[in-house]
Amino acid sequence: MTTAEKQISRHWDFADATLKALRERGLRPTPELYHVWFVYFAEENPEILRVIDAVQASGEPLAEDTLLQLYYRYIFDRQAADFLQRGMEDFSELVESSDECLTTARSGFQDYGALLTRSLETLKDHQQVSPVLSEIIEKTDEMQHTVEGLHQRLDQYLGKVERLQRELEETRERSYTDGLTRVSNRMYFEEQLNLLVAEHDSSKHPEPFCVMIVDLDQFKAINDRFGHRIGDEILVLIASMLKANIKGRDVVARYGGDEFAILLPQTPLVDAMSLADDMSKRIAEREIKAKQSGVSFGQMTISIGVAEYVTKEGGAKLIDRADGALYRAKKEGRNRNFAA
Repeated sequence: MTTAEKQISRHWDFADATLKALRERGLRPTPELYHVWFVYFAEENPEILRVIDAVQASGEPLAEDTLLQLYYRYIFDRQAADFLQRGMEDFSELVESSDECLTTARSGFQDYGALLTRSLETLKDHQQVSPVLSEIIEKTDEMQHTVEGLHQRLDQYLGKVERLQRELEETRERSYTDGLTRVSNRMYFEEQLNLLVAEHDSSKHPEPFCVMIVDLDQFKAINDRFGHRIGDEILVLIASMLKANIKGRDVVARYGGDEFAILLPQTPLVDAMSLADDMSKRIAEREIKAKQSGVSFGQMTISIGVAEYVTKEGGAKLIDRADGALYRAKKEGRNRNFAA
């Protein structure tokens, strides 16, 4: 087995053990809990190993709060996210190749089993057979039973692979989605941004693209006055309104707290600013109401910083320029948009 094959096999084991741990403990399959268990089985972080082993040795159940504390303390960074993503990609490739191989093997065994059945019936039709043919009949009969057993085991294994593949796809989708607002999360946004940067920098005729950084004006005051539950409702509403204004390959992501980031492929700065103005106007005109009580909290405004990518500057510099434009918008009185 090559080094690459061994690495893929290890990721298979980690992912399988992770999904099993979540099921056995009745834990919700959230991206955070999946990350903690995956890193635990991969033995990538000694502190996570120490804490989980100690709790399990005590006989106490592992509470979600404990696992979430481990996630935010030891995993919530770019390096850990990259490690998990590589593992999920390797595991996905292995599952897909295994599914194809098993399907081919099962088809071959079925054909061979049918051939053995026909051969056996033909041999049995002869009333007089030599001792050699008698032994062939006996061995053929044994082989047919062996093939039937292999059919059953391959069916079971193929079913397991298909289930793991479904769970992996569901986990990958959850790992790219913000749990509260249901728009994309920061990890997915940065991956898509890096892809666009690489595509732009390597193209002879690159298409323009822009980034928006959106901030809710005076959101802290709303949280302090009405509480975090109302604040969460407002974040969900604003996220849905931002998402309603994009199309195609555009990406809306919760970037952190009350900040959203929007990626606009194939969009020059003038069009991005037009979209920003339209978004700001629509949100400012919307009356914010509590879901259950219908109590009105008035209007919410947003400030937006916009930047168009400059060849070879890199994603981090682009984000910094959009952030600078946002800072200027906030400093100038909020409820306005500026371009870098």
